[in-house]
Amino acid sequence: MQPQIKRFNDHTSPGVRHLVECAEILQVLEADIFRLAYRHWYERELNEPLLDELFAGYLLRQELPGWVRTYCVRVLNLADVGQLDPRDFGVDRPRMRRFSDHQFASLLTFGGFILYWLLFA
Repeated sequence: MQPQIKRFNDHTSPGVRHLVECAEILQVLEADIFRLAYRHWYERELNEPLLDELFAGYLLRQELPGWVRTYCVRVLNLADVGQLDPRDFGVDRPRMRRFSDHQFASLLTFGGFILYWLLFA
């Protein structure tokens, strides 16, 4: 699985690095980490509008909620000592669902709006 951020630079926050590494270890998409962490922290599902808002903050400003950072650190710490069981963190096989066409179109439209606003506003 390819991470959405392929290379890190000196300006990438540790939280973003942890998120990408966590997604690679659990073999899920970075957006799925938000869903899993929310479920793990709040014991309920993350609704799509809130996911879109939070994930846009991650993509545009590298903002991560504390519960995502905490989830990722726990996963990475257990993986480092060889005691990670993905099922303990909500990852069951088959893999998490992928973005639907509707979700992809929404993110693409949002990205186009941001690009338009940056170039022409």
